[in-house]
Amino acid sequence: MNDQRETIVIIGAGPAGLTAAYELATSNKDYNIVIIEADNQVGGISKTVDYKGNKIDIGGHRFFSKSDWVLNWWQQFLPILNDGKEVLTTYQNRQKSFQVKPFSDASKPHMLIRPRKSRIFYNHQLLDYPIKLNLNTLLKIGFWKSLSIFISLLKSRITPIHEEKNLEDFFINRFGKKLYETFFKEYTQKVWGKSCTEISPEWGRQRVKGLSFKKIVKHYFTTLFYPMRQSFGNKEVEQTLTEYFLYPQKGPGQLWEIVAEKCKSKGVELKFQQKVIGLNRKDNNIDEVNVYDTINQNTYTLACDQVISTMPVKHLIEGLGKPVPSKVKEIASNLEYRDFMIVGLLLDELNLKNKKGEAIDDNWLYIQDNGLNVGRVQLFHNWSSEMTSESGKHWIGAEFFCQKNDQLWACSDKELINLATNELSSIGLLKSSKVLDGTVVRMPKAYPSYVGSYQKFDVVKEFLNTIENLYMIGRNGTHRYNNQDHSMLTALEAVNNILTKENKKENIWKVNTNPEYHETLEK
Repeated sequence: MNDQRETIVIIGAGPAGLTAAYELATSNKDYNIVIIEADNQVGGISKTVDYKGNKIDIGGHRFFSKSDWVLNWWQQFLPILNDGKEVLTTYQNRQKSFQVKPFSDASKPHMLIRPRKSRIFYNHQLLDYPIKLNLNTLLKIGFWKSLSIFISLLKSRITPIHEEKNLEDFFINRFGKKLYETFFKEYTQKVWGKSCTEISPEWGRQRVKGLSFKKIVKHYFTTLFYPMRQSFGNKEVEQTLTEYFLYPQKGPGQLWEIVAEKCKSKGVELKFQQKVIGLNRKDNNIDEVNVYDTINQNTYTLACDQVISTMPVKHLIEGLGKPVPSKVKEIASNLEYRDFMIVGLLLDELNLKNKKGEAIDDNWLYIQDNGLNVGRVQLFHNWSSEMTSESGKHWIGAEFFCQKNDQLWACSDKELINLATNELSSIGLLKSSKVLDGTVVRMPKAYPSYVGSYQKFDVVKEFLNTIENLYMIGRNGTHRYNNQDHSMLTALEAVNNILTKENKKENIWKVNTNPEYHETLEK
């Protein structure tokens, strides 16, 4: 090994960490790059978990972006399959912002173009998501409730809340109180474990952004005539309203596994099941990273010149050497996260059918019925046929949002499989007699929360910016509920800073705050 090379330690092998590693490894600079990953596989929350040939997408990942760089970057590793349908041809004719490269060999790894279909399961009925203004919706919600929603919306336009103090104010201003109470209030509380009055309005500004009732109406009429204008990559469209998205044939982890192999072929060292437990500082730089090897159960130290971190800010501050200002410590220690579990269920048959008597073709179902723990259901077999091990079987994932070590998290796998089966059976989605097998995947710190001490997070950010060779990227590294393309863009900014030797950080923190990065609601 050339000892004159700069050593760059990257903490985490998720989308952000792997993007940074690949961009550094393929630059014109010769670096010694080491990735430290606590898990036994790459991808972070974007990994694909394989259970007996049935694949689980944790949280669900629609691949779309308003960044041409991201769209082209993905195609380096997984080209978009042209399967002879009109979808790709129509899209190429309408979209000029990036180049879709022709690819028709389905036997090789590829991306699929998938139609997006998510619906709300409300009062034992399926409603379009986002809500569409049509007769079907009116009949299912009821005339008087629909009228009250419309009147409430008008009221929010005439007398808006001028100072949005919390997420409830944010939703009411954009959708009216009645629509908020019907479809946002209970579900948001289920996801975050907090009342909307306890959550910062910044979450709404970041995740919902430009989405409004007016844009939902415009979207409805646009898709009647020009559905492909609402496709992945369109900069004119709020991404909650996209009608098509890209998806790796074997789940999101397929992409990141390919990227990881490319990184290793370029000389990147990838260490699995290694946990960063501390960072030693000298002056305003980190010069050593302390790592615990969970396999051999010993600790070792890596000397470094630069550190790129995707680990939770809370734990990074805990592990920083030298005194950390007490205010920074206090704020970081009180940052909150939402943990996530998904129960995979293999079914002989899905009970919920369309009008033709066929199994529904949704990607997601948002479960709005009160009294249920399950928040959302993924239908993996509708994302890609290769997500299931056997044709004709139905492979679904029941998603639960919780806190680590709470009552739900403490349940055994068997208890959670029974809970998911019973709840989904109670609302008619499946019959318990049709469940063939099940498994549970737990993902701690899946979602950084905009509660607790988050309002004071700038104090922590300003302190981290003073550490000259530390770059915070990714969802947990910036404590921001980023989509994976945003995480990739934070990595790109950090890499550019390192390559140009510019000691700046604000360009990283600005990702997913400027309009060009905006995407909404779903992963």
